[in-house]
Amino acid sequence: MQTGFAALEVGSTQSKNAKNILLKNMVDNCVGSLIWWLVGYAFAFGPDAFNDAGFIGGKGGFYFAGNKLDEVPNAYRDCFFQLAFATTSATIVSGSLAGRTHFWAYFSYSCITTSLIYPVIVHWTWGGGWLF
Repeated sequence: MQTGFAALEVGSTQSKNAKNILLKNMVDNCVGSLIWWLVGYAFAFGPDAFNDAGFIGGKGGFYFAGNKLDEVPNAYRDCFFQLAFATTSATIVSGSLAGRTHFWAYFSYSCITTSLIYPVIVHWTWGGGWLF
């Protein structure tokens, strides 16, 4: 998905923005993968951290192995599957921001989306939260 979005964005903007767009897509994938492993998956699929209302998971640790989620059947498969969508959720917005933002502003946005926004929505719907 990352490659497809990168090609779409480069083809839809001026050629002077090509390097910036490709860098943003690589950052989404590389940094987003690390952030998803560190906190995103635990927030999405961990037990409810604050109360039983199902707002956000992550009780017991803030990274994949810290929540003992690696002992759950198919956890690695599910982590990789959701990782693809977490990084894609950040990349979709990069197309509308192509050539309009500074790299560090986009980097901050990408980190927040991958670590907090997407995991909360996943927890609500697929992680046993209040919409489940």
